[in-house]
Formats: sequence, structure tokens, C-alpha cells
Amino acid sequence: MLAHPWGRHGPDSMPESAITELAGLGLAGLEVDHQDHTPADREQLRAIARRLDLVVTGSSDHHGTGKVGHLLGCNTTDPEQYDRLLDLAAQSAAGSGRRTPEILRG
Repeated sequence: MLAHPWGRHGPDSMPESAITELAGLGLAGLEVDHQDHTPADREQLRAIARRLDLVVTGSSDHHGTGKVGHLLGCNTTDPEQYDRLLDLAAQSAAGSGRRTPEILRG
């Protein structure tokens, strides 16, 4: 997962070519819905994720009371995308011979 790739510094901080390269190396998902991403950024990131078949996630990026403007739960991950993420984690674990912890599905 690549967390808020365009947060704070916008698209210039990580060009699409870098995201594409990471996807070729096994990147599974892209955090699109994050309060540091503008609506235009989110639209572009969602399109990149779709082109690269990456899981799209959302996050509040809440780190406790010290982080201002990042309310807990203000962005979430779509349930279908969450299921995709869990499936990819299970496949990865199986490929490495490890077990994944049991996770409740909604």
C-alpha cells in the first residue's frame, strides 16, 4: 500500500511513472481518499489505480490528538476494495508459507 502519495506536496511529489514502477514491483494498493488530496488529486489517483488494477483505499490518517485536521474515520475504504485487499493479503501469505490472522469481514 502506498499511503497518501500526493499529500502535502501534490502530484509533483510522486509522478505517475513512479507509481507505475512500484506497481510493477508488487504494489497492491493506493491510498486515494485522504484529506491532503484535493478532489482533482483524488480523481487522478483513482484513474491511476484503475489503470494499474490497484486497490483503492481511504484513511483518516488520525494519529491522536497531536494531529490537527485529521478526524478519525473522515475517509474510509469501500467494502469491496477492503475485500480485495484481504484477498491479496491471503494470496501473498500463502505464497510465502505464512498464515494471515483471521480478519472479520463485514
